Amino acid sequence: MKTPGIDRYDVVVVGGGAAGVASALGSARQGARTLLVERYGFLGGAATNSLVLTYCGFYVAGREQQRAVGGVGWELLRELQRLGFDSAPVRSKSGNWLVMLDVEAVKFAFDNLVASPNLHLRFHTRLVSAEVEGGCIKSVRLADHAGLHDVEAAAFVDASGEASLSAFAGATLSLAGGPGAHLQPASLPVHIGGVPPDVPIEIGPLAAIVERYNATAQTQLARADGGILVRLPGSEGVWWMGVDLVTPGLEGSDLARAETQARRQAWEFLPYLRELPGFHKAFILSTGPQLGIRETRRPRSIGDVTADDGSEGRRRDDGIGRGCWPMEVHEAPGRAVYLPIGGEGFFDIPYSAIQAQTIGNLRLAGRVTGADQMAYGSTRVMGTAFATGHAAGVSAALQSGQGAVPDADAVRRILRAQDAIV
Repeated sequence: MKTPGIDRYDVVVVGGGAAGVASALGSARQGARTLLVERYGFLGGAATNSLVLTYCGFYVAGREQQRAVGGVGWELLRELQRLGFDSAPVRSKSGNWLVMLDVEAVKFAFDNLVASPNLHLRFHTRLVSAEVEGGCIKSVRLADHAGLHDVEAAAFVDASGEASLSAFAGATLSLAGGPGAHLQPASLPVHIGGVPPDVPIEIGPLAAIVERYNATAQTQLARADGGILVRLPGSEGVWWMGVDLVTPGLEGSDLARAETQARRQAWEFLPYLRELPGFHKAFILSTGPQLGIRETRRPRSIGDVTADDGSEGRRRDDGIGRGCWPMEVHEAPGRAVYLPIGGEGFFDIPYSAIQAQTIGNLRLAGRVTGADQMAYGSTRVMGTAFATGHAAGVSAALQSGQGAVPDADAVRRILRAQDAIV
């Protein structure tokens, strides 16, 4: 079934996570008629669809709370505060700052944020193809329960996480994913209930409990220390990140195997988790609609962010946002390395990293941003995704109006006017 007619917008953004929302708002506020396409019935990306309930990358590591991200990302944190949720950052033992989240508050905060002129939403909608003409995307085909919908636009933003728009458009991929690719493993965050609010979270005994579980388990937990176990603010819940596994993350059959295996591990470990002090009534309150996917594929940009950019804390005249999270690379399930950011504790993300190399009217945002293997460990986090998304949306809006790729100075001027940090 195909719906007749073609819808037309100035800018189409695929993916409603941190990067996609920032892109759509940055574009709409520049006056572009903007469509935001999301496959679920809510916005928020990994925070809401995978229960990754921590924003990383908003603050530079250190004793002082120095912001690296403003603009739309900062507006989201302010909206959470307005709703009565404490979005103040928490400093970890490593010196990195985290913002803990409540999944329902985040959904509602995003709903409020996107109630904006020029911004149109399509939920429960998937991208199924793209038409390319003369080195630019001419239109995309979308599918929902009503059928197929063709949408034309002057510029597009790929904020899909899995580079779906880039792949459909035939963009050159720097990391193609699929069987045999070395990818960072996925994780299944689990929301645990039944732990009274006065029970302190003591993770010391967790390693011994995991060792005992692994001695007889058919599939062992890769995180020998038990992973991350923290109290969620404003609730009686506990957040556990302890299940890691490898999956290509693209084929439905691969995802089915990975997600059923991850849930099975969580349920099999639950009786052992109840051995922690105060956890005797613990139960699995929820898991997300999907695994927390760290890496699948990404397109080649005009100029990728590199490990040297991060380790040296490089500043750039064409910077469109700042990255400050350490280069966190999960080499295998249960094994991660963290390389600190040099210089002033942040690096500038070049404008070239959000421009697709082979598609003239395609911008890249969030996990799709151009980056090498190490730098990707920093650029992929959600705080930084707000920054790359905001810039991608502004750039796309300018291109839709002037018919050519805008220069970095023009994008930077508008980002500053929209309270972004560049």
